[in-house]
Order: sequence, then C-alpha cells, then structure tokens
Amino acid sequence: MLFRVLSARLLGAAVVLAPIAPAGVVSRDWSDGTLTLKMDDGTAQIEWISQVSFRFARTFGATLPASRLSHEAVSVALDDTAAALAMKSKYLTVEVDRADGRLRVRSGETAVTENIAKLIAGNAAVQIAMKPDERVFGLLGGGPKLNIRGEKIERRHGFFFTSAGYGVFSESPEPLTYDLTNGVIQSRGDAIELDFYYGPTAKEIMEQHETVHPHNEVKAESLDLLPSPPKQATPLPRDPVRTWEAFAALIRTLNQWTLSAVIYPALDLSIFDGAPREIKERATDLSSMFPIVFRSSGEGGIDAAARQAWTPYLTTYLREAYDRGYPLIRPLPIQFSRDANSDQQPDLFMLGDEILLAPVLGSGSKRKLTLPRGNWTDVRTNREYRGNQTIEVDAPAGRVPMFVRNGWIIPLAGKDRMELHYYPSLGAEFFLWEPDSNENSQFHAAPAGDFMRVEIESQKRRTYEWVLHHVKAPREVAEEAGSYQRAASRDGMKPGTWWFDAGQGNLHLMLRAEPKTDRIVNISF
Repeated sequence: MLFRVLSARLLGAAVVLAPIAPAGVVSRDWSDGTLTLKMDDGTAQIEWISQVSFRFARTFGATLPASRLSHEAVSVALDDTAAALAMKSKYLTVEVDRADGRLRVRSGETAVTENIAKLIAGNAAVQIAMKPDERVFGLLGGGPKLNIRGEKIERRHGFFFTSAGYGVFSESPEPLTYDLTNGVIQSRGDAIELDFYYGPTAKEIMEQHETVHPHNEVKAESLDLLPSPPKQATPLPRDPVRTWEAFAALIRTLNQWTLSAVIYPALDLSIFDGAPREIKERATDLSSMFPIVFRSSGEGGIDAAARQAWTPYLTTYLREAYDRGYPLIRPLPIQFSRDANSDQQPDLFMLGDEILLAPVLGSGSKRKLTLPRGNWTDVRTNREYRGNQTIEVDAPAGRVPMFVRNGWIIPLAGKDRMELHYYPSLGAEFFLWEPDSNENSQFHAAPAGDFMRVEIESQKRRTYEWVLHHVKAPREVAEEAGSYQRAASRDGMKPGTWWFDAGQGNLHLMLRAEPKTDRIVNISF
C-alpha cells in the first residue's frame, strides 16, 4: 500500500491523501469519531484522536488492527456526499474521495499533505510526498546531521516531524523502512497504521504525541546522581567516550533522540571513566547541568553546588515534560522550529526555554557558536550578545558555556534564598513548580520606559532576591507599603533593601514573601 502526503506550507496548511492506483470506497461505517471503510482492495480506518490528530490504518485483505489508543471522544462532523466523505473538526478537515480513496487533509483552506495507499509487491507502504526543501527530524537518526531528509532508516516504531508543520508516529510488529528521500514508510506485511499530528510548531506536535502516548512522571528526586536511571527515563548509548569525536557524537545522539520525542534522556557518567583528564572535566561541566544523570559503575560525581542552584529550574521542566511532552533537552529545531538554519548546529541545545548550552567538545578554552535570533547574555560573564551572529567566547573548564535569552526569568537556589534573575528588555514570566504543594509560584517582570515592575505570587514562605541585569542605578525601589533602603553591599542585604552592582550593571533587591501572597515592587530609574 502506498500512502502519499503532498505537503504545502503548513502554517494553516492542509493534508491530502491520494491513492496511486484507484481503490474506491465500497461502504462505510461512522461511529464516535471513527470512520471505517470497505475498499475495493481491503479496508481503511480513520480514528480521530483530537481536534488536530488522527490515526490512519490500511489493510489489504487482512483484518484491521485493533485501535491501541485511549482518548476522549472528539467532536467531529461527517458530511457524506456522492463524491466524498468529509470529516470536520474544529481545526482540520479530512476528506476521503469515494472514487479513488484519496485522503485529503486541510487546515482552513490550505492543503497540508496528500496521501496515497497502495500494495507494493505484497507490502504495505505510506508515501509522504515532501517538498524539495522540507526538513525531517526524529526516528533516532544516527548520522552527523539533525536533518534526516535523504536517509533510509529501519525502525519497528518511530516518531518524526517536519519543517512543514506535521508529525507522524508509526509502530508495527514488523520492522518499518523509512526512505526519507521519497518519503516512503514501508512495512513487510500487508497492513500499516500511523498517527498523524498537525501543528505549526514542533512543540505543538510533541504535545499532541504526548497526549496519545503519555509518559509517566519523573520526580524531582531523580535530579540527584543516581545508581541507575529511573524506569521512565531512556539511557543514552553507553559506549565509552575516550575522544573528542566520541564526545561530539554523544551530543549529536542526544539531540537526535530528543527530536524523536525522547523526553527523559539519561546520561551514564561511567562512559567517561577512561577518558583523558580534559574530556573528563568537560563531561563534569555538562553533567552538572544535565537533568538526569546516573553512574552505573566507578567513582565520581557532579558539581553539587551547581546542581543545587539549578534544581528549581530543572524541577519545573521535569514537570512540564510530564504535562506537555516537551523534552527537557531541546535542540534548536524544537525551540526555533521556524528558523531555516536551526538544524545546522548539532552540538548545542536549549535546556528548557531559557538556557542555551554550548558544551566544549575540543581541546582548548574557547567555544565558537552561532547564536539564534534574539539577544543573549553569557550567564558566566554577564556579557550581552546580539543573536544571528557567530561568536567565540572564553570557555575555561568549570562550567559549560551557557546563554540566557533576554526577556526571561531564571530561578536559582541560593544558600538561604531564591534568586530570580531577570534579563530585560522584554517582559517575562516564570511558573516555578512547587512539588510540595503541587502548584506553581509565579514570577513576572516588565519594563515600561523609565520604570520596571517585578511581581511574585509565592506558594511558599521564602526569601527572594531579584537580580535585574543590564540596568541603571535606580532612583527609587518601592512597594505599596514603602520604599526599600539601599544596602552598602550584597552581603549586607536583608528583606526590604536593594543594592546596585555598578561593575556588572545589575540591580539586586530582596524581600520575604509569605505563602499565597502577591508582592509587587516598582523600580524607577
């Protein structure tokens, strides 16, 4: 069977499934959002999973595979005419041509893709007719590039998404061959099925996939150095890393796996045990920031102080991975899915939405990278850089080079307080997951001309220190109850005071928040 998807621009696009050889509809049954069709040469089924996703199954003489999915009922209308069967959800229209079995999928009035089903030499196949410049990501690709377009990969099951704005998940009792030159998915049997997800961005596609194929939650306790990976996590390859080339290959594999919807990758520190000292140092820098690390043998750990500082941030993204299916590790094609060159740097990645990590993967103390769009601050030096440019930074051992995009808030755990680092000039917010209460503390910040407003809605009794980067010395720092007093030094700060670091251009202010309270501080410059 051949199933072809002709992909147009996918922002507001449409999908069309058109048979290579005619396979007309003989009869149909419509029930609870599932359309079952008797065809001239077998059977087909379209089962709506959500308003933007559906399962497609096709057989040639064999019994249809039973649905493996559990989901809520989807409100879909069926329009049955002499020419076609049209199913309409809130966002998609899926149309089956009665004469030739063509399946067309549209978002609005634009076609997403066109699919054709056919039996080829006794095997079922699905063809996705991709545009010449369409990029494909996922399927645990093993090559040197993140874009797997043009590769031929065999998997028993696999997830991929494309730059055209849709994703596909296939699974089969027999291996499937994905020929991504021609967009063909071929089975060795006479049946095939897949899940199709529409989404303008990679995150939306992955969220749909998580809804259909959910993961169990990895709790915050798993942020400790573990003796073995959590059951919910997926260990990265445990081949020994002895060379820089092997280290770089590990980072590429990490990126390829997370593009394949592996949301909880786990790193075994034992793979670095036989490496030269310089590689071990860089591995420690990386693993101290890596969300899930374990040691299956040998000795050695991570930088405990760095890990403690970043635990609130990592805890929040562990929860988001469970809630929404977003990987904690985000290669640039996930975070910047609309950027045409997002796949050109397989050796760096985002950690959550805010932090760009650039592991050092060679000898020396420099790191060259091209920053994505936006403005970025080097977390280690507080230096600002414009995006869309190539930079080279000093990168001595001790901390992996990391950059935060301006317009974000970063929570870091201090010894007796929580630091909230805000990087203007855009407004920002951060929803910190509090495992003890199963709620979020909320932090907001926004500039307005010569004023700035920061706000905390805390779920816990906690001392907070706002650190506002790249600002001038303030004229006044005040809440409704009164003005804050200036401290002589950072060490001399206490709740209700502020201090300006003239060397860095950072304003520090401290307050003590009670549970369920809303604290707003206004700063005038």
